[in-house]
Amino acid sequence: MPAETLLATTVERARSDVRRYCLYRATMSQGFIAPVIIEYVRHRGLSYSAIGLLTALFTLTTLLGEVPAGYLGDRLGRRSMLVAGSALTIVAMLTFGVSGTFAGFLAAYVVWAVGIVLRSGVAAAWLYDTLTRAGEGDAFTVVQGRAKALELAVSAVTALLGAWMATKNWLYPFVGNAGLYLCSIVAVFGLSTSGGGRSDAETFTPVDALPVVREFLSIPGLRSFVVYSGLFTAYLGLVATFTQPIATGIGIDISQLGWLYAGFSLVSAVVTFFSGAIERIVGIRWWFLSAPLCVGVLFVVAPSSPLVALFALFACRVARNVSKPLQEQYLNAHADSIGRATILSTVGMISMAFMIGFRALGGLIANVTSPITMIVITNVAMLVGLWLLVVVESPVPKDVVPSAGSGDGAGTEAG
Repeated sequence: MPAETLLATTVERARSDVRRYCLYRATMSQGFIAPVIIEYVRHRGLSYSAIGLLTALFTLTTLLGEVPAGYLGDRLGRRSMLVAGSALTIVAMLTFGVSGTFAGFLAAYVVWAVGIVLRSGVAAAWLYDTLTRAGEGDAFTVVQGRAKALELAVSAVTALLGAWMATKNWLYPFVGNAGLYLCSIVAVFGLSTSGGGRSDAETFTPVDALPVVREFLSIPGLRSFVVYSGLFTAYLGLVATFTQPIATGIGIDISQLGWLYAGFSLVSAVVTFFSGAIERIVGIRWWFLSAPLCVGVLFVVAPSSPLVALFALFACRVARNVSKPLQEQYLNAHADSIGRATILSTVGMISMAFMIGFRALGGLIANVTSPITMIVITNVAMLVGLWLLVVVESPVPKDVVPSAGSGDGAGTEAG
């Protein structure tokens, strides 16, 4: 087959895979349960400290499973991991729906965490490999941003349905999300296989994984970026966990949470759709330097005004959804195909380590004070931590940031 024909076939296959990947991401929405899950757990009689402990244990499970899951994705195949992750998440959703005790919710959270880690770094690694094979590695942020935007659009619709369902029966939103994850399994089977070559993957062992991760994290710019972005995303995760009690604390009724979360999803979808433009115009470096400061200032002022608090919650959602594809683009551009999922999972593990502390302490502080006060206290801790990191070793140095429009960008780095 002539080289031109082979290239054209590869590019066309990649485009088809991108469409299927977007469909997969759309079915990964948590929209049905997002507006109600914390209020549901509280409705079952659990305190803020219990919720903080549950989510901390959820994060601990995620942390312990991240690197093994990334390794298995590199070793056994990424489609298999995505299917297994969705199947376990279905089990978790149904367990949530019938639980009424701390032990029951703990089981649901643990199974959910395992389902998440089986997908976390694997999906991004699959997409980057697919684009790189077609010579389109630089398009990762654009594609990932648009796929996330579609997922958020689905979340907007399902959030309204989920909140309405909860007024009828608390079980219904969890059944709805289980059905959506079932659709994700069907979507995964449409994806092509991805990896750095089957023979390489078969010889990739845990012994090989350790030096790959160690070498990746030994690079000064990458090392500081991993810690810096991990701390920031962990804080955003804490805010997301306590959004519902914060919202009800500023006067939003539980019946209105569906509209609030639909608004979160729609605004985030619009901004995330333009992640590629943000990368090109603002740049990864300046996004991660400015976004924490903007979010931090808003939450410092938030207790003084319900309107500012509401705006801060929206800003947090936007920052969280835009930061993810930008972080993945930067990390993918500096990782080899074999071992890529392992590296991304390691980065996720570092973020989870921060999140464990945030969630465990956050629940205790919220019990003593209030959710909004707790967010302000942890916000100050986050800002101080990020400032110290910048002083010690600047995250994302200018000379190692891949340019979305240059030939030395993601595609070159990955090759």
